[in-house]
Formats: sequence, C-alpha cells, structure tokens
Amino acid sequence: MSLKTFLYQHQEHSISIGTVSDLEIRDDNVVWESFKRGDQGSLVYIYRRYANILFNYGCQFSSRSEYIRDCIQELFCDLIDSRKRLGEVKSIKGYLFASLKRKIVRGLKKEELLQHDEKGIELSFTPTSLPISQSLEREQYAIIERKLGELPKNQREALVLYFYEGLSYVEIAEILGIKVKSARALTYRGLDTLSRELTPYKEAFYVLSLLFHI
Repeated sequence: MSLKTFLYQHQEHSISIGTVSDLEIRDDNVVWESFKRGDQGSLVYIYRRYANILFNYGCQFSSRSEYIRDCIQELFCDLIDSRKRLGEVKSIKGYLFASLKRKIVRGLKKEELLQHDEKGIELSFTPTSLPISQSLEREQYAIIERKLGELPKNQREALVLYFYEGLSYVEIAEILGIKVKSARALTYRGLDTLSRELTPYKEAFYVLSLLFHI
C-alpha cells in the first residue's frame, strides 16, 4: 500500500488509527528530518497526531467538511511529493496550520466563497471550537462568544491560535503572514479588549481570566 493510499483511506476516520493521547510525543526536528529521509513511520506519526487537529482548525474557515478533508489529504500528498525539497521547521504543527490555511483560502477564493477584507478572513466560531465552552453555562458562553465575535478578525484568530492551539508568536506570525512583533501585539490587543468588554459580566470574566491568565 502506498503512502498516498494510506492517507486517503484514513482521511475521514483518522481517529481509528490513534489519537494524540495514544502517541508518545516526539521531538519535532527528529520527526521532520526522519520524514524527509522517507521514513513511513514518521509520516504516520505526523498524520495521526495532527489530522484531527487540522480538521478542527480548517472548519473555522469553511463549514464544508468534505472540502476540508480534501484539503488535508492534498496537504499530506504535497508533503510526500516534495519532502526531499522541504527545509527545516521549528514546529510541525505551525507549519501544517500555515500550509492548510493557504490551501483552504486559495481554494475558496477560486470558488468566490471566501468572505474577506483587508483585515483578514471571517472566522466562524462554534460552541465546540473553543475551550471556554466546556467551562461555562450557555448564557455565559453566549456573552463571551458575542464579545469575541466583535474583535477584529486577525485578533480573534491570534487569540484562538495562542490560547487554544498553544502556538507560539513565531508560529502565529507565519500563519497570519505578519511579523512576530505584530503577532504578539495582535494577541495582546485582542485579550485586552476582550477583558475590558467582559468586566461587567463577572462570572464570564472570572472563567475567562482563569483560562486566558488575565
């Protein structure tokens, strides 16, 4: 069975071949270099660890789940075809996020389905897409979701990538196509605005302060 066939067959049911909790976390540099040398196990590790995470991230840009799955499949096939030409990466997750976002956005632009302006893409948050939803009552979540939705698009995305996905400012900068200093500033501004807007809502603000370390 070829690697491309393996990825295609497990694209929709990646959970069946393992989840992050099943995996021994390995050093990104070691895994990446091994993958570039043609090690199939490294490719399987990368796919098992990140496929579901990539799908959840991709769904922020489009509700078309099959399209997102296709983009992820294409992303891994591209990695296989070009792995000998790939450079070093500091973070596999950051690299995959940036690559998937570019692929999704390019495809949506071609189909004229992407809502965008000079400030960035239109993220669509759902109750299960953020960690705060598990800690709040429905009313509190609605308040935070509304205030988060009022932030500029890039600030919203920076907050989600930093606090939910655990990415560094370097990784966020790569994904958003901006400088590291700007990524840090976006995150700070977004968090500052969100905390000020939620101050009147004591319960929601308290939970948010615990989650975002305000």
